[in-house]
Parts: sequence; C-alpha cells; structure tokens
Amino acid sequence: MSRISLLKLLMLIFTLSVAVQQGVAQQKISGTVIDDATGKGIPQASIQVRGTSDGTSCDASGQFLLTTTSQLPLRLVVSAVGYREMLVHVDSAQEHLQIALENDKHVIDAVEISRRQKYRNRNPAVDLIHQVIKNKRSNRLENQPRLSFQQYDKLQFGLVNPSEQYNKRMGSLRFFFDNVDTLTSPGNKLLTIFMQEQLSDVYSKNDPKSFKKRVKSIKQTDFDDRYVNNHNIQSYLSYLFQDIEIYDENIFLINKLFLSPIANNAPVFYKYYIADTIDTEDGRLIELNFEPRNKTDLLLSGKLRITTDGRFAVQGATLRANKEANLNWVNDITIDLQFRPNDEQYMFLVRSDVDIMFGTNRNDAVYGRKTTHNYDYDFSPSFSDDVFKGAPTEILTSAKENEKLVHQQRPVQLSPVENRVYANVDSLNNNRTFRTMLAVGYLLAQGFYPAGPVEFGPLEYLYSRNNIEGNRIRLSGRTTLGFSEKLFIEGYLAYGTQDGEMKYFVRPTFSLNGESVATFPAHYLQVAVQHDIFDPGRSLGFKKGDSFFQSIRSNRPTKWMDAYAYQLKHLIEFGNHVSLQSSFIHHRRRAIGDLEFISSGDDPYNISNINTNEVEFVLRWAPKEKFYYRNLTRNTIIEKYPVFNLQYNRGLKGFWNGDYAFDAVRASVSKRFFLNQLGFADATLSGGKIWGTLPYPLLEMPNIFRDEDTRHEIDFSMMRSMEFVADEYIRFAFEHQLEGFILNKIPLIKKLKLREIWGGKMFYGRLSDANNPYISKDVVHFDRDADGHIMTHVLDNKIPYWEGKVGIDNIFRLLRVEYIRRLNYTGLPNVDKDRYRVSLHLNF
Repeated sequence: MSRISLLKLLMLIFTLSVAVQQGVAQQKISGTVIDDATGKGIPQASIQVRGTSDGTSCDASGQFLLTTTSQLPLRLVVSAVGYREMLVHVDSAQEHLQIALENDKHVIDAVEISRRQKYRNRNPAVDLIHQVIKNKRSNRLENQPRLSFQQYDKLQFGLVNPSEQYNKRMGSLRFFFDNVDTLTSPGNKLLTIFMQEQLSDVYSKNDPKSFKKRVKSIKQTDFDDRYVNNHNIQSYLSYLFQDIEIYDENIFLINKLFLSPIANNAPVFYKYYIADTIDTEDGRLIELNFEPRNKTDLLLSGKLRITTDGRFAVQGATLRANKEANLNWVNDITIDLQFRPNDEQYMFLVRSDVDIMFGTNRNDAVYGRKTTHNYDYDFSPSFSDDVFKGAPTEILTSAKENEKLVHQQRPVQLSPVENRVYANVDSLNNNRTFRTMLAVGYLLAQGFYPAGPVEFGPLEYLYSRNNIEGNRIRLSGRTTLGFSEKLFIEGYLAYGTQDGEMKYFVRPTFSLNGESVATFPAHYLQVAVQHDIFDPGRSLGFKKGDSFFQSIRSNRPTKWMDAYAYQLKHLIEFGNHVSLQSSFIHHRRRAIGDLEFISSGDDPYNISNINTNEVEFVLRWAPKEKFYYRNLTRNTIIEKYPVFNLQYNRGLKGFWNGDYAFDAVRASVSKRFFLNQLGFADATLSGGKIWGTLPYPLLEMPNIFRDEDTRHEIDFSMMRSMEFVADEYIRFAFEHQLEGFILNKIPLIKKLKLREIWGGKMFYGRLSDANNPYISKDVVHFDRDADGHIMTHVLDNKIPYWEGKVGIDNIFRLLRVEYIRRLNYTGLPNVDKDRYRVSLHLNF
C-alpha cells in the first residue's frame, strides 16, 4: 500500500485518539455462560443490559467481560443460538457470574462427534478435502449460465477502547466519543470514525465469462475535504477488505495473499480434522477443522462446513489468521462466510463478515469491518450483454445523490450506535477544535498549509541547495476545491541566492466535461509555463527534483541548463481505464555553469541554445485500476493487474525556432506477481527507440527522473548523473519480497518476524553512429567533470549495466536495510561500487 496514504490515515487516527476521549464512571461485570447440561462454556453467547445499548459477547470458552455506564441494580439479557433466552438480575458487584442456559432442542436435530486423533497425512479428513477440491469447479456459482443479485456492503473503521487518560481534554468533542459499540467485540468499546454503505446490482454470465457490479447508491461519512480525501479512505479500506471467495486459490486481504484451505495444493500446507457431523434444515453437514502445518506462514485456521449430498460443497466457513504469522500491526483477522443452495444445489454466498483488529502485540488500537449481504438472486435473468460494457465495477454518477436508497432498501437495519455515526461526523466537521487538528495533521502528512481556496507547499520544497543557485528559496502552492473543482492551478516562484535569478512555474487545468478535474474519468485541458534550471534529460513539472531531500543525495546533479518550457496538454479517460494524452511542448535550453554544448564537427564551436518543438501522444491502459489521488496526482494501488504505457513523440524542425526533427517511441509495462507462500514480486519493463540526429541531452539517460507514470519509474541507485546515454534502449527492474518465507523457518530468528528482499535493475542501450560524438560531426561532445573525466558514456554493445540488492525488511516492524551493489562498469571514473541504505518502511 501507499506509505504516504497509510501515514495520513494513521496520523488522523492518532490525533483523534490522543487528543480526546470518553470519561464516565463505569461498571465492569465478568462471568461465564455455560450449557446447563454439559457444563461447558458457550462461545459467542450475547449479554446485554436491558434498556441500554451496552453489551458484549463471550469468547470461545464462554468467558465475558461487560463494561457499562449503567448503575446497579442491572438486568442482563443472556442469549445464544440453540439456547433459551435468560434474564439475570445483578443487584450488587460480584466477583464472577456463572450463567447456565437451557438447550433449545428444536434448533439442531442430530450431532455426531468424531474423535480427533494424532494427525496422519492419510485420514478421512484429508480424503474429504480432496473431494471438496475435486468438485469445487462444479460447485462455483459463477458456473451458472447467467445470474443476477442485489448486494449490500457496509464498511466500518474506527478506534478500539478510546483512552481514558485524557478525560479532561475532551471538551466540545465529548458527544462523538460517547457513541461507542459495546456489543460487537467482547470486552471492547468500538468507536466508528468512518462508515460507508452501498447498494449494487450484480450481473454475471459464464459463456463468455463476464462480471459487472453497478453501484447505484452510496452513503458514507465525509470529513472536511480541505484536509481529508474521503475517496482515498474509501479506496484504501476497500483495498484492505476485498471480497472473499473461498473457491479461489488464494484469499487477498490487507495486502497479503493467504492460501485458501481448499486450494488445489492446500493439503501440502494444511492439516485437516473431522470435528462433527450436523443435521440441519439444509441437510447433513460435516464440520471440518483445519490448521497450518507451519503457523508462521501466511495461512489460516478455522472450520469448514461441507455438504454430504455427493457435491462436497462448502456451506459455510470460519477463517482466522494465526498470531504466529509474519504480520504487522494486526492482532486478529476473522472471516465468516455463509452459503445457501439454490434449486440446482449450487451454493451461493448470502453473507460474509470480515473483522480485523489492528494494533501492537499487546493492545488493539483500531478496527476494520466489512459486512456483505447478497440477496434477491435470479438464476435465469434476462438482461442485455450491454450491461457488461465498461469497467467490471462501475459507480453510477448518481450514486452519492441517491443515498436515500440505502436507507430504504438495506437488508438489515443499523444499530442505534451505527445510526448516530453519520450525524456525529457532520457535527464534528463543524467543530473548530477538530478542524484545527485536521489542519495540523494535513500539514505534517502532505506538507501543505491550507488557507481557504489555496494551500501553500510542499514544505520540503521550501529550501534546497545546488552548485548553481546556492541556497534556493521556493514559494509554491495550488488551488483547492474551495476555489473550484473545474479549474485547478498550481505554481511556484523560486530564487537562488548565488545566481540571483528568479524562476517560475504556473500550470492551470480546465475541466472539459463539467466534472472535477481530479476524479475519474477525467477530461481536461492543461497549459504550463516554466522557467527554471534543469539537469539534462529532465522534463518540466511542478515537482522537478529540487526538494531538500533530493539536494542532499550523494549522486545529485552538478550540470545544469537554463530552460524555458511551454506545454499545452489534453487528456481524456475512458471508463475501461484507457486514457489518451496529447501534448505540444516547446523547450529552449541554454547551458550554464560549467556545462558546455560543444559541437562535434571538425571546427568545434559553442552551441548557445538547444531548441525543440514536439507533439506527444501517450496511450495508457490500466485494467481495473484503483488509486489514491490528491488534486491531479495519482498513485496506483498495486494489485495483480498490469499497467501499460505507449508513447510517441515527433520533433518539429523549423517551427518556432525548433532545431531538430525526430521520432521517438517508448513503451512500458509493470506488474505485481503474487507468489503464494513465496511473497510477491514487482517487475517493470520499458524500452524505446529514437530516430533522428540529436545532441545527447535529448536522448535517453536512464538515471534522470521523468514526470511519468509512477508504476514505471526505475531509479538506478548506483548510477551517476548523466553517466550513460542511448537512442535505443531497454530498462528492467525486478524486486522480490519473500515476506519471511525463509527466515520464518529458522528457530529464534523467526520470533523477530524479519522479511527477505532481493532484486536487480538493468539498462541496455545502444547509440547509433549518427548520434555518437566520436563518429558523427553533427551532434554535441560529451561534457567533462571538474577533474577532466568524460561524464557520459556509451554502453558496450553486448554488455548491459546491472546493479543488484539484498535486504532485510521489517526490522522492529519499521526499518528496511538494503545492501546495493553495482555489478559492472565499475572501472569508470568516480563511481561507487556499493552502499548501504536504511529507510522507513511500514507495511502489514
């Protein structure tokens, strides 16, 4: 997940949790609920204080801890599935209650128990799971020729047990922290900060396979959009809590891939035990328990309920993550799936519940929950195939305005606590103290200071230093939605104390579809004007690499050009996540400082300017893409789907003093590969070719940052600025994160929950004779450094440049340490062969 987006979310939660809280005198009552016949504890029994919303439920052994603000005496309503409800009077504080419930014999007809024995690889449970795996293809509901149904999703996120240490600091925010849920999680108080409900129409067909989810109504809490991007919160939580499909090979959750207990190779990783056989109204079921062979792997524990009608279908599942697994900031994951058979005995999902408790090893801090109800199934629907056009999941433009439909059609009603969340968040947005907290959090997380219709920043660009400008002071900012959502303007003024020159940039963006320029699908026109100094090869942009952190890098640039740039750009996005960008760019470049453009002819002379005009077309396809955004900046949420780019540039000679005619084609593809228990790997491949006779600053230099799709960026850590150049090239990067697969198997070390990383980067390029200054007389000589060494080189025709790295991640759950080594071309002047890098890295 995006590190910045995670930090923003955690910053908001931290600010809320430490600045305010609830302080009311409380009663704590503990006890055990047991079966009056067997004396065994009853798991998940419910205890509620009559006449209030206070309550809790039992753990797996029947134990409970009830926290309530009600005063003695109390009346407790105790209930459990399969037992008669009981009313218990509590007149005084007692050490421990013991409550015996009477069995309701009408609920379960028959139960047969199979004794659990020492595990063997060949046993009836394994034979049964092989039958489930063998028949799962025929049991998948998606194999129905056509179907449609209604879907209701409820997504919640909030604090667990808000601290009682800050009672006096609550002030005007007390009303928000009074609205806690004491029923859902035994012994905990849950304070919901974010909640979203949505209703959707879902369509599916089998030949050819197609799926469509059309979201028709959304109701959610919205914070002040000057400081909080509500879309990003929803996108992030939806990414963590994706739909669970037990019949898939893997279950994707919180950025991790857990092997399904009925995957084809599941018996290699899981142990299975037959627990019970149960006769229910849906027929006889076998209850099958399962657990990992190695609990440190990304596997699950739990139980499956399997039909005995010859189909061996999963009727229900309860899944839990193991505490020994290599997970960060996650204390508990619980998944419950409920299926029902249709007339053809295909199992269809009617409800799924996913609950996650986040925090440290000792305490829960925040929680997340997703509840899904599927209903009104139609197994022989009549709908046109036109319904499948566009993206698989489509949010109708009227969904937000049609939020009343959620209230009218939700299949289950909200609890009183949930009902108050929407109104409480609206009141919170109007609270001055809360707005101040958000402004401070926004400045720390985003680096921008909000000032109504504009915001100033980023903070890290306020000061930097380089060898031309000396101390560089920059004042920059951009407009917000308070100014306009159809017009967005960003720009800066910068001044160097050493060169005494003023630099500037301004870029307005105009919506062409009457919608916001930031949201998807966008359609806008953009104009940009920029005067600044650039290192050779860099393109224009609001963030051009002059941040404070870039200026202290060991391989920071030392050669510069004084440049004037103008751009006119048009972008249109389509619903299938295809976009087309077309631009016209005018660039005037002049060498400054000790950079020189000396012609390579027989009579060398200093070329004062390099002027270009070009048209550019970029075709991008990102199937099923989800992303975080702030204004025009987007960061793709990395899933298994690839991202493709195809770019064409044409140089216009003679127009507006353009000196060069050329053609250039560039293509890129990036993809994440999920490798089951071996973690995941990210791969990026790009290549291109430039036709024409051009000075080397206009060719491909691999270590120069370009304002391109962030999914295709490749940063060569050990390569010097301007070190290599090519007009025909391939770049490749690969990084594999094993998620502790090896280190989790080593005694003692596995307790540290360390994670392995390795990867490599490659650049292979060729320079044609027409652009080689050692051969051609029509280009520019490569420049030299202060020691007289030539700075730019041509790669050997048969040997690509390589650098590799190995590392350990998750040190103290915060740090990543990497060793990076340059693998060849180490004989060139002033190059470093290796280095260590320590970075902050937060991940689940």
